[in-house]
Amino acid sequence: MKTIYAKIKKELISEIAAAKLFIIRYGLNIDGIDLERRIEGYPERYRTKRSIKNIGIQDNCLVDREKRDVPWIPEEIFIMIDDKESVVKTNYKPDALFQLEIKQDQLIVHAPELGIQIPCRLSPRQDIFEQSINGFPADQYVQVIGSDRLSVLGYDGCANWFYKTQCLFCDSCAVRPDEVKARPSLNDLHVNFADSIPKWLAQVEKNYLSGLAKAFRLVLENKGFGPHCHLLVMAGNLMDMHHAWEYILRLSATLSREKPLTEIDSYLNMLPPPNIAYIDQAYKTGFKNLIFNLEVFGEKFFKAVCKGKHDLVPYNQFIDRMNDAAAIFGSGHARCGFVLGAQPVDVLKEGVLSLAQKGVVSDYSVFTPKKGTPWERRKQPDILEVASFSRFLAGIYHKYHFKPLYCSMSSRSSIMNECYEATCDQ
Repeated sequence: MKTIYAKIKKELISEIAAAKLFIIRYGLNIDGIDLERRIEGYPERYRTKRSIKNIGIQDNCLVDREKRDVPWIPEEIFIMIDDKESVVKTNYKPDALFQLEIKQDQLIVHAPELGIQIPCRLSPRQDIFEQSINGFPADQYVQVIGSDRLSVLGYDGCANWFYKTQCLFCDSCAVRPDEVKARPSLNDLHVNFADSIPKWLAQVEKNYLSGLAKAFRLVLENKGFGPHCHLLVMAGNLMDMHHAWEYILRLSATLSREKPLTEIDSYLNMLPPPNIAYIDQAYKTGFKNLIFNLEVFGEKFFKAVCKGKHDLVPYNQFIDRMNDAAAIFGSGHARCGFVLGAQPVDVLKEGVLSLAQKGVVSDYSVFTPKKGTPWERRKQPDILEVASFSRFLAGIYHKYHFKPLYCSMSSRSSIMNECYEATCDQ
């Protein structure tokens, strides 16, 4: 394993990129009970999640079916190497190479097999989120990811799960059946409104957007937020894309009244709309960037891996709308997310180059199997392949004058910011 780690450091020209990639690829062994015993205020004062989930349909609802009282672990950590800091999303694995430990009152990521110890810190939960809005904590409306990215979800869930047409890797961030969230839920739409989107929105939209505006205002007034301000607005799939886009554009206009979206690094992440007019409207609302996540390149792979998406937006229409987005938002401001490990890497590289020539930036996350998903037993991609692809993508960015997504302090599932910076002089 030491030899592999050395090869990856050489490929990426960055030790922090190599360490981050190892954590993303292999996960972390974390003792949440020990953290709670030794860190004051844990888990309440930090961004945490349950260590184990089991996603599936139960009583016609998409939920986390795990019933055990499993420990809470950090949702993300900040690692530091050579005075450089980067945020990493954690993926709990009891047999992981890297371990999160406390030694001499210092939190570290320890890899005994590699002989390295990396100082790190937990991601604090912002104090402003202790405030209640409509009976819910403020971070039920707006989440801070890393140190400077705001995330706003239009609703919880993905409708494709109800019809068994979800993307084969998707866990949809489901919660346990007894958890009640401020965000509108597609479980509620499916069970209580018989999938009638107009009736559902008439019931839930007003209160949610009112609370969202208040929470967004609180975050923007918080002096501890920074160094940048990235905003991601996103929503899972609805079975009617007209209603989905109309609703999210109303939500986005609500945010823009509090802070013009043109003044921050703003992104809208949706399935492509049924017509180009919605793309134009998103641009006029103030978004600087538009994200359409194709997940895999090529019609054959798209139909096989993302059947529900293809049913809603056929592959050729998806490509057309990405070209429309690049034309309206400008080259480098239309983005497409892929899942590395979901198809042969040579096919993905071909797609990345094809899109780059049209002004569309490609991003990626590394495939991670999730319990309860159709691909829970699928193997992850080889780590050397991930490093090589990252170096290839950095070269595309430099050639076409693209920039990585967000920054190293908020892009937690990718090493592209670190890789891009390390290869600037290559």
